[in-house]
Amino acid sequence: MTLSSAAQGREASVRPADTYSRWVRSVLARVAAEPSASLLFDSTIREPTELLAQVVRKAFGDTVTDRYESVFSAGNRFVARAVAARYGVAPSQVIAATGATSAMAMAIRAFVRPGDHVVVESPCFDLLPQLAQEAGARVSYISRRPPAFGVDPDELAAVVRPDTRLIILTQLHNPSGAALDADSLEALARVARKSRVPILVDEVYADFIGPDASALRVAPEFIVAGSLTKVQGLFALRCGWLAAAPEHVARIEAANPQGDLGVSKLAHAVAALVLEEPEPFEAHWRGVLAKARPVMARHAQEMIGAGLLVGDLPPQGCMYFPQVVGVTDTLALAEDLWARHRLVVAPGEYFGLAGHIRIGFGGDAGELDAGLLRLRAALTSREPRSAHS
Repeated sequence: MTLSSAAQGREASVRPADTYSRWVRSVLARVAAEPSASLLFDSTIREPTELLAQVVRKAFGDTVTDRYESVFSAGNRFVARAVAARYGVAPSQVIAATGATSAMAMAIRAFVRPGDHVVVESPCFDLLPQLAQEAGARVSYISRRPPAFGVDPDELAAVVRPDTRLIILTQLHNPSGAALDADSLEALARVARKSRVPILVDEVYADFIGPDASALRVAPEFIVAGSLTKVQGLFALRCGWLAAAPEHVARIEAANPQGDLGVSKLAHAVAALVLEEPEPFEAHWRGVLAKARPVMARHAQEMIGAGLLVGDLPPQGCMYFPQVVGVTDTLALAEDLWARHRLVVAPGEYFGLAGHIRIGFGGDAGELDAGLLRLRAALTSREPRSAHS
């Protein structure tokens, strides 16, 4: 039996792309016409649209907020002040950007020249090595192994070379959701201090454990990138930043004399108000997870108990990165889940660890429950299974 052309097009939506971002775009384009599709891969808290609308109305109602100011020279100063307060640093230690990706690219441009060496964690969000490679770097990897997905400081020291210029990590770890505690960060900072190589940390998920847990509060060897996109769900504002020690900020600004020209005067005015009064948005993501996390935890335990998955749910965040028992090719699994069950999970190959899938649970708890029920049924139908396959 042959598939119809329409079915072939739908099935192709989860076939391998060369980057995770292109895979996501392909998936979203195809599932738009599939009302029965269940998306289990998104690791962003759903947008608090009404809360955002309230802030916009407040900013541009009877009068225009004074947060609406030029961002041409140095970004929105109110954003800088609010971000600085989160990290316990001076506003001059904050650089505005259109998002964490843009912020990290600015930092990489400051420290990396063609031919330089950069160390990136693995598994990882594939954008991180891509950004380094676009700057001409040669990339090596430091393993973050399951089940803890920590970073061994001795292994990091061993992979750092005389030509290493930057180390890139995430907190929370993407894709596992694992956290590095203060002791772990201090141990990594000692490696950075001894080798004189700064550590760039993508902290877009760090608010799940609180801004006080930022690596920048631990040691000046860390340069941190953050945004309002993942935890707050405010991707519409395109508000990101870097925060770092003064000497690192000076170097980044020198390498990026124009700053980030994409920063929006309008969006960052609204972002300033959000950052100054974050409590409603914190209540939003906490409320989402208060409903979704028990659903994820229950299904994870059931699938682990049934011999379908291996790996504990991390205690914070909205992503889960279990191993699928008996499956080594999770790209093929993703194809099969789409073709047979209209389910989308993120294959571990896009993060450098085949055999795992990333599940996101930052959305509606009812939809999550229904999708996970379908996932368990789909995995149960895949026989035989072996924990050692």
